[in-house]
Amino acid sequence: MAVCAYTKYIYCDETFDGLDPVMRQAVKSLFAEEMDNRGLTPIIASHNLRELEDICENIGYLHKGGVLLSQNLNDLKLGICKIQLVPKPGTDVLAAFNSFKIYKHETRGALYTLTLKGSIADAEEVIKAIAPVYYEVLPLSLEEIFISEAETIGYSVKQLML
Repeated sequence: MAVCAYTKYIYCDETFDGLDPVMRQAVKSLFAEEMDNRGLTPIIASHNLRELEDICENIGYLHKGGVLLSQNLNDLKLGICKIQLVPKPGTDVLAAFNSFKIYKHETRGALYTLTLKGSIADAEEVIKAIAPVYYEVLPLSLEEIFISEAETIGYSVKQLML
């Protein structure tokens, strides 16, 4: 009804829940068309971050009536990166990345997976300096970015579980 009434803003709560994939895409297409044609701004509240990732330009995270984070999605993605690498024996990987905030790191055998605050270009400078046997920059989902950013500002998933 709001689309038909030509409102400037549409406030939506869990817009895509319960819709089959065809209808979900139809609603996204309708929003995109109205945004393009007349400047509609849909404001969508959702717990499903994956479905928002391909249609949103700006993301805001709310908690207990406050804004935890509000940022352009592309800027947010540029400020965090995920890297897998296999270093040469004897390389102290964590020390090599000590100029970055390391959100998360895992090791499985010789394979390191690091989620870092910073640009891919800056991370690749460090990677070139340590000359690993193998490395790859991995895409981050909006959910992974949210968890990393939320923990930085004190909203820890681990605290919620205790």
